Amino acid sequence: MSATKTFLLELHCEEIPARFLKPLHFEFSQLFFKFLEKESLVPAGASVSANGFVSDALPDFLSPRKLAWRISGIPTSQPDQTETQVGPPQRMCVDEAGKPTIQGEKFAEKWGVPFSAVRFEQPAGKKEPCAVVTLTKQGRPTADLLTEALPGLIAGLHVPKAMRWGRSEFEFVRPIRNILCLLGDQVVPLQVDGVQASNTTWGHRLFHRAQPAPVAIPAPEAYEAALEAAGVVVSVDVRRARMAEQLEALATEVGGRVVADAELLDTLAEIVEFPKIVRGDFPASFLELPKEVLVTSLREHQKSFCIEQADGTLLPFFLTAANRTDDPAGFVKAGNEWVLKARLYDARFFFAEDLKHPLSDRLEKLQALTFQRDLGSYHAKTGRVVALVKGIATRLSSDETHVNRALEAARMAKCDLRTLMVGEFPELQGVMGGEYLKHEGAHEDVWMAVKEHYRPVGAEDAIPSTPMGCLLSLCDKLDTVAGCFAVGLIPSGSKDPLALRRAGQGIVRILWERGWDLSPSDLITVALGVVGAKATKPAAETKEALLAFFRDRVAYQLEVAGYAGSVRRSALAAGWEDLTDLKARCEALSAFAEDPRFASLAQSAKRIGNILKDETPSTTFDAALLTQAEEKALAEQLGHLEGTPDQAALLTALADLAEPLEAFFNAVMVKCEDPALRAARLSLLHRLRQAFLRVADFSLWQ
Repeated sequence: MSATKTFLLELHCEEIPARFLKPLHFEFSQLFFKFLEKESLVPAGASVSANGFVSDALPDFLSPRKLAWRISGIPTSQPDQTETQVGPPQRMCVDEAGKPTIQGEKFAEKWGVPFSAVRFEQPAGKKEPCAVVTLTKQGRPTADLLTEALPGLIAGLHVPKAMRWGRSEFEFVRPIRNILCLLGDQVVPLQVDGVQASNTTWGHRLFHRAQPAPVAIPAPEAYEAALEAAGVVVSVDVRRARMAEQLEALATEVGGRVVADAELLDTLAEIVEFPKIVRGDFPASFLELPKEVLVTSLREHQKSFCIEQADGTLLPFFLTAANRTDDPAGFVKAGNEWVLKARLYDARFFFAEDLKHPLSDRLEKLQALTFQRDLGSYHAKTGRVVALVKGIATRLSSDETHVNRALEAARMAKCDLRTLMVGEFPELQGVMGGEYLKHEGAHEDVWMAVKEHYRPVGAEDAIPSTPMGCLLSLCDKLDTVAGCFAVGLIPSGSKDPLALRRAGQGIVRILWERGWDLSPSDLITVALGVVGAKATKPAAETKEALLAFFRDRVAYQLEVAGYAGSVRRSALAAGWEDLTDLKARCEALSAFAEDPRFASLAQSAKRIGNILKDETPSTTFDAALLTQAEEKALAEQLGHLEGTPDQAALLTALADLAEPLEAFFNAVMVKCEDPALRAARLSLLHRLRQAFLRVADFSLWQ
C-alpha cells in the first residue's frame, strides 16, 4: 500500500475582489479532484461524485490575497496499472507447427513484449481464441504528476474580468506573486507565469515591515499557525466566527446587541486577512434619522454594523473590521468615524430635503421613470396597482374606510422612487415612502403598507406584517408578473432577469400565510384585465402560462412547508388553486401518512382508476340494484363519506374504507353481463373516486 502525504497549494496574489474568491476556490477544488480521480490518487476514504466533489469538504482557505487548498491522504505515487490487449485470432498468429507468424510477431512487437508473453484465450464477445497480452504500467510519483498538471489546472480556471500584465500572455484574476506548493515536506516544482513554487509565502503587509523575509512553511500541517503568526488567518470560516464573537462582545460592553446582518458578516470575513473588530461612535443627533437609513448607510458606505437596544432602538455606536491585529493609535477608529460622520450628514440632508415636499407631489414625476418598455412608466404601473387593489380589497373587506386607505397606499407606494434618499440608497425604496408618510401624519395602516409592500424580498424574508401591506404587496407583484407575461417576458430555465419567480413566490406565500379566499385563476383574470391593451400576447395563452407558473410556485411552497413527496403529489393532483383547502388537505394527509391502511387505499384507488378508464359512468345509481353484501356495505359507506365536510374526518373515513374496498374487489365482478348492475357498480366506484379526490389523488401516493 502506497504511503500518503498532505498536499498544500497556495496562490498568493494581489488583492482579489471578494466576490471572486469562493467561485475560484470552488472551481479549482472540482478540477483538482477530477485530476486525482483520473490519476487514481483520490485520498483513502474519500469518494468523488460525477461532478468532481469529494465527500469531505475542503477548508475554505481564502483571503483577499490568497487562494489555498490543503488535502490530506494523497498517495505519494500512483498504483501500478494493468491493462489487457486483445489481438488477432490464434489461427492467424501461429502456424500449424505452433511457430509465430509474421502477424503474431507484429502484435507482440506493437505492445513491446516478446512473443512468449502472448497467450491465447477466448475473450468475452469473441467466437474463437485470440492473442492476448497483459501489460503492467508502473505508477508514477505523485509529485511528477502534480508538476505537469497544476499549471494547466490553474490556467484553466474561469476568471471573471481576467487580467494580463506586463508582456505576459497569462490571464488571471490578479497577478500571482508567490506560489507555495508542498507534498508533505517536499516542494512540488512547478512554474506559473514565471513564478516558481517554493515552501515560503507572505503574511500581512504590516508584519513584513519588521520581518522582510518570507514566511517558511515546513509542512502543510504548519500552514495555518505559521501564517497567523504573520498576521493572516487563512480560513474564512475561522475569521467569520471570531468576528461574530467580537461583535457581540463589543456590543454588550455598551449595553446593546448587534443588528444582525449575515450577508455583511460574510463580506467582512472575505475582505480582511485578520479578524479584528473595532467600535466607534457617532453623534447621537443622527439617531433622529429613521433606523433603516442609519443601518443602510453604515452597511453600504462603511461595511459597518449598528448596535441596538433590546427594544430595537439604535445606540450611537458602530462596529467595523480593522484588517489588522490591533489599533493602538486609534487611527482605524478615528478614520471610520470621520468618514461615517460625513456620510450621515449626507443622509440627514437627503432626508430633510425630501421632507420639504409632500410625497404626493412626486406622483406625476413617476411618468418620467420607466418601469418596463412595453408596460410603460411607474405612473402607469401605479394606476394598474390602484385598479387591482380596488378590485381585490372590496372582496376582502366591506369597510369603505379601509378600502379607501388601501387605495391611498397604492397611489403612494412608488412615489419615493423620485426622492433623494432612494436615489442614494435604492434598497430603501418602499421603506422611505412609509417613513415620509408617517412624518406627514398618514394613517398607520397606510404608511405601514407602503413601507412593507416590497416584502417578502427573498425566501427568508417575512411577508408584510399588516393585512393592508399584504394586499398592496400582492397587487404590486401580481401586476409585475401578469404584465410581463402579457408582453412575452417569461422566465425560462435559469434565466429570470426580472425576478418574476421571486415575485410569484411572494404572491403564493401571502395567500398561503394569510389564508385569503383568492385563487390564482381569479387573480390572473383580474390582472390581465387591468393590463388591457398593453398586452402583446393572446389572453388565453398568457393565462395558461401564468397558471402553469403559479402551480409550480405552489408546488415549491408545499416543499418549503416540509410536506413529504407523496403528500405533495397526491394533494396537488386533486386541486391546487384553493390554497386554504390545499393546506388543510396536506396537514390532514401528513397526519395520516404513516397509517398502514393508506397503502391499501392507494392500491384500491389505482384499481378504480383502471376500471373507470374509457368509461363514462353516471353520478347517480339505484342502490337497490346492488346484490352482494360487499357492494352494499361500500354503498352505505359512500353516503357517510359524501356527508363529511371536515378534511381530517374525511381522511379517517377513507382509511376505514381500506378493508371494505379490498373485500369488494375480491368478491365483486364490476363489469358483469347485466347492463343495469354493471352501470350501478361503475357509478358507485365513480362516486367513491370523487370522494377520494376531495382530499387527494391516491393513485399518486407512493
